[in-house]
Amino acid sequence: MDGEAIAVYRAMWKDAAEASLTSDPKSPRLADHAEGGALGLLQYMMEQIRDKGATSRGEASVAPTVVKSTKNKVELRDCVDGSKWVQVKPDHPSDGTPGGHYRTEASVVLSSGKWKVSELSWGEAGSCMN
Repeated sequence: MDGEAIAVYRAMWKDAAEASLTSDPKSPRLADHAEGGALGLLQYMMEQIRDKGATSRGEASVAPTVVKSTKNKVELRDCVDGSKWVQVKPDHPSDGTPGGHYRTEASVVLSSGKWKVSELSWGEAGSCMN
């Protein structure tokens, strides 16, 4: 159960990296492993990147730990490393802005027989160190 929840959390970040290549908040991949507030936050993140006229390349590095686990819900904590997930603008491809390290908390729930990240929050850049 914990292993499945961690795998879904990792997959959610890979989905976000894929969607950020075009900054598409409506990317169907975002809903593959996220729902509810987590999905809304990822969509908002894509909108913010798109509104800056940017896209991203690379992906976040994650190493979640289980904080609490029940039959239908696993709570995770992480220090997401966004330093290799770089925002770029088409007219300045080499001026990428890397992300930082973000204290992140997530709830992964068993929903209709499938694990999905339902809640997601993260602090400011620098709120944790890997």
